[in-house]
Amino acid sequence: MHPISRRRLLQGSAAAGALALLGAGGATAAPPPPHRWIGAGPFTHVYDPSTPGGPRYLNDHTLIKAADRWHLFGITGPAAPPGQAPDSAAEISFAHASAPDPYGPWTTHADALTRDPAYFGEEHLWAPHVVEAGGTYWMFYAAGGRDGAAINLATSTDLFTWTRLPTGPLFRGRAARDPMVVRIDGQWVMYYTELSGQDGRHVVAFRRSDDLVHWSEPGTVFTDATTTTTVSVTESPFVVERDGWYHLFIGPREGYDGTDVFASRNPFSFGLDGYAGHVPGHAVEVVTDGEQWHVSAAGWFQQGLYMAPLRWLDAPPPWQSAENPVAGLGADGRLNVFALDASDHALLRCVQLDPQSGTWSSWQPFGGPAGAVPTLGRDTDGRLEVFSLAPGGAGLDHRAQRPDGSWYDWEEFGGAAGAAPAVARGADGALEVFALGPAGSAVARRRQASPGSLTWQAWDGGFGGPAGAPPVVAANADGRLEVFALSPGGSGIYHRWQETPDGPWAQWSRFGTAAGGAPRVARDGSGRLIVVATAPSGQATFCRRQSVPSGGWDDWRPLFGWTAAAPALAPDADGRLEAFALSPGGALLGHRRQLATGGGWDPGDDFGEPGVRLAATPTAAVDATGRTHVFAVTADGRVRTRVRDRPGGGWRPWAAFGDRVVETQT
Repeated sequence: MHPISRRRLLQGSAAAGALALLGAGGATAAPPPPHRWIGAGPFTHVYDPSTPGGPRYLNDHTLIKAADRWHLFGITGPAAPPGQAPDSAAEISFAHASAPDPYGPWTTHADALTRDPAYFGEEHLWAPHVVEAGGTYWMFYAAGGRDGAAINLATSTDLFTWTRLPTGPLFRGRAARDPMVVRIDGQWVMYYTELSGQDGRHVVAFRRSDDLVHWSEPGTVFTDATTTTTVSVTESPFVVERDGWYHLFIGPREGYDGTDVFASRNPFSFGLDGYAGHVPGHAVEVVTDGEQWHVSAAGWFQQGLYMAPLRWLDAPPPWQSAENPVAGLGADGRLNVFALDASDHALLRCVQLDPQSGTWSSWQPFGGPAGAVPTLGRDTDGRLEVFSLAPGGAGLDHRAQRPDGSWYDWEEFGGAAGAAPAVARGADGALEVFALGPAGSAVARRRQASPGSLTWQAWDGGFGGPAGAPPVVAANADGRLEVFALSPGGSGIYHRWQETPDGPWAQWSRFGTAAGGAPRVARDGSGRLIVVATAPSGQATFCRRQSVPSGGWDDWRPLFGWTAAAPALAPDADGRLEAFALSPGGALLGHRRQLATGGGWDPGDDFGEPGVRLAATPTAAVDATGRTHVFAVTADGRVRTRVRDRPGGGWRPWAAFGDRVVETQT
């Protein structure tokens, strides 16, 4: 067994077998992008704003250093029950804390500012941002009122006592909120989220000022087709300059706890074509001490402030696998579970020793390091095939199981990629994989030479794309494969299908409206496909299923409320699908099951453990006895499992699964 190679295949004679995602011909690879790419290290919980009166959350916030201490100001309010959003209209004060370092220890102070209805009709206090100029601290914040949305200003000389501007709001807008102020080319520039005047979509607007009090008429720096008047994915704008490039952080994108980054030479014009990375946090702010860069995050479903190192990268960061860990039934009829070791990102494998008794092996090394949790395919003879992403997305690697349950060595499978690929089995039994290019540049397809073969055909690099998330694939009842992908920015879901089993492919067509991340697809026991997807910001999850097997589609229907990502789908022993949906923040794991094969859904229940937060949507698999196993990773990297006591029966309590700490950053 040798570790996964990091060598690329986009060179020389190997190019024919490589992932042709960069549009390069022969040995010439595309030049690297001129801007730096952005990612983030693991987030650390550093501050809880709760008081003796009860738990409180922290949302949009600001950090500023004064002398030898950092000060934190942010939206706060009473925490809601797990999985439920609090009432944003009740956000009427700004929390205040200070610390010698952004990572703490933090000292709580009295709230810095409280709503004053007598001050031009303030109704709430949202999204403070503080800058220092001329020995004065200037706090810009959003405040609704009887006359509409407003950006207000309060000043202080000590960061403890704040005085509102006597003349009232700086300006009003249609939905003006989330101000951020920065100095650019000798002027102050304010970025904020707003509704456009033309079509009422949420955009990032800007204004200029020389004195922080008088502001220009607005302009627009960013918009896309995803947003509507009711759902915004252009919130919490934050702009950072580095080496002549400006980087715009906005969200919630790819779920409530997600922020996308866009780069531009022009600080007043950003677009989807400038995509520069993703940070898995809500209301992200960027701070630096001159040497190290860090990002902070907070949100309704969290327990306060989180900090992580900001990473400036030479290549686009890959998407992480949707499930963590991942599980599949092997050639010998035993379940295999795969995860990444938290310490070195080595691949780990745990094997079911006896399906009847439920005993398992310990975690064993399986290769690596890897850049994401792998994906699995299963040959017609039951052999598993593992597809892994090399660190940094440098390439794809592949390892196949032997008929006796042992494993062949790792082999390089393709060039630079943006995620571990989607895998499905075609009508003739041959596996097909669909891989995302770096930064979502394209979708490529590759097929086994024959069912169960160890050789593969060349990559088709022009299958689709660009895409806003890794594609997903499933087989129709008649064997025709169908692929679903999110458009860049999440403005819609598209699909493409084989016109005949193992035959040619139809063109891409629109399948759904704006979505908050990659969809998922599965086939139930009636032979019908079901697709699930989250709304922008993760406010709800919807499902759409085929009217008849291999046929047309019904309308979208609601399935869950707030959801961190598209729910995991798994067929039970009798073909009924089960869905598992994780709330933002991981405090609630929802569960629903089809009432009958191909039928509607039961009312659902809370499937998680009280007081246990999960780091990612779990995975589910059925073993050789017909019992469903659910595997989940907690926020501290421990794997937990829950198993049915018999096929279709009740569930046993949650239990520990192994003693290794696995990667949680998904």
